[in-house]
Amino acid sequence: MADTLIAIVIGIGQSAILFGLPALLAWYASGSTTIAWIFAGALYLGFVLFCVTDITVAGDGLRLKRMLGDPKLIAWKDVTEVTEASREELIIHGWLWPLVLPREMTPTATSIAHFRIQFGKRWIYYPPKDAMGFQEAVRAHLQQRT
Repeated sequence: MADTLIAIVIGIGQSAILFGLPALLAWYASGSTTIAWIFAGALYLGFVLFCVTDITVAGDGLRLKRMLGDPKLIAWKDVTEVTEASREELIIHGWLWPLVLPREMTPTATSIAHFRIQFGKRWIYYPPKDAMGFQEAVRAHLQQRT
């Protein structure tokens, strides 16, 4: 219950900053609420197009399912570490900072069972549906690499 409350409060705050503030500026500049709503909708559509909806563990690496944005594939040779992230780490480094573009680009309402996937000098967070299966599959591929 507390987890959902945290996600809702952070989600409302992020939405206000990422969509509401620019919409307010669009309204102020144009004087039109219609333009403000269209602008906020376009920003939300941008978020949806870039968000990761699934990750598949494949022979050549981790395949990120998203419409736009990079990377779409994180090759095993580039993966340096995949570890379960604490709730605090995810909330601070995945959701709150950096605000644009966040490292956790999934439409999720929980901070439980997220993994930090490090590759090169970057990292992202991802909440697999089957955390145990994801962890075992990743471990098997990383062991094959060595």
